[in-house]
Amino acid sequence: MIIRAEWPGTVVDIHVQPGQEVEEDEILLLMEGADSARTPFYVNAPEACRVVKILVEEGDFYEEDDELLEVTEME
Repeated sequence: MIIRAEWPGTVVDIHVQPGQEVEEDEILLLMEGADSARTPFYVNAPEACRVVKILVEEGDFYEEDDELLEVTEME
């Protein structure tokens, strides 16, 4: 499963590593919106899963619907 950006912004901090198991709603990334207030927000795990690949780096700018992380369901 690919987790995508909901709106444009910048990656501020990555809270996970490849191979890490996370619970539903656990924080994956801290982002900063591209709005004038540069609103910070978190990207959370949609369900319990394992992080397969991180597709962004700190400081990267992303557009709406860009791929951020690849995760897989927990067995």
